[in-house]
Formats: sequence, structure tokens, C-alpha cells
Amino acid sequence: MIERMGMVFRRLMIQLTADRRKFSVLCALLVLGLLFWARIIVIKNLPRTALAEDEIAAVEEHTESENSSGSENSAHTVRTVMLDSVPARDPFTLSGIWFPKNEEPALVSSDGPKLSRTSSEDPEQAISRLRLEAVMQGSPLAVISGRTYRPGDWVEVDGLKFVLLEVQRRSVLLEHGGRHFELRLNGPGT
Repeated sequence: MIERMGMVFRRLMIQLTADRRKFSVLCALLVLGLLFWARIIVIKNLPRTALAEDEIAAVEEHTESENSSGSENSAHTVRTVMLDSVPARDPFTLSGIWFPKNEEPALVSSDGPKLSRTSSEDPEQAISRLRLEAVMQGSPLAVISGRTYRPGDWVEVDGLKFVLLEVQRRSVLLEHGGRHFELRLNGPGT
């Protein structure tokens, strides 16, 4: 049975490909049919879109529908929506309500502070343990000892808190107790 089907299939392929001109016409018609079939599918499943009209045209339609009372168009009202050409606020800025800049981070530990070096330690010794790994100028960011900070964030090391004041090209400026410290990409500085 399978051999007979194979034989019929081979005979059909020989008949189709015997005349090159007829075979090329068949292939062209097949491709054309597939294109039309795809077009019908696309037309059948059109995405639903809305097109905006010009402001003047929408106002003209509104005045025409007011003038023709009792007509079929009077049941439909045209609503004109005026949009600002420039947004009122920058959508990419962070809200100061939800993301305050100068707040100290909350302590999450419930069993009190961990035992660490004394907080009365010299800030120069504490800053020497910090390592600046990367800086980004566009929206100022600094990676200090594996954590990412923005200007105004608190950088804590051994109980001492430094405020990140500024992100420069190859360094950052930190402040503690009125003193400024510069942390460079290749090492600490004062």
C-alpha cells in the first residue's frame, strides 16, 4: 500500500515537472494564491485603531450638528478634547513625595545594632574602606563598594554616615560633619 502511494506520488511529480513552462505557471499561481489568502486573513483580522482628526474639523462638525436639529446627527455629539502641546510635568522625574532624597535609611534589624567598630571613629579611616567602582554622569549615579547611590543619598560605613553631594567625572564628593571628602576611582582622597 505504501509502495503504491509512493509510486503514485512519483508519477504525479514527473507529470508536474515534465513541462517547465506549465510547472512555472503552476508555481506562480500557487504563490499568487498564497498572497491573496494572506491578504484575506489580514483584512479579516484588522487591528482596531482610532485616527485623530484635526481640531478645526472636529469643531466644524460640532457646529453643523448643533445647527441641524431634529436630524439623525443630532443624537451624536462631538466632544472636543484639547491637549497641551507641552506636558505640565516631566514624566521621568521621581516624585519627592514617594522618593525623598535626604531621608536616612530605616534600620530593619529588630535585635538592635550589630556590633561594629565605634561610631566615633575617624572619618578618614572610614572613608579609606570605601571603594568607588563606577560613576555615571547623565543621571548622576555612583557605585560605591558594590552599592548604587545618587546625590543626596546616605553612604554608611562602620556607623559613620556620609552624604553623597556630587558625582564628578572620575570621583565623588562626600560630606560628613561639615568636612568634604573626595573619593576617586583609583582610591580615596581628602
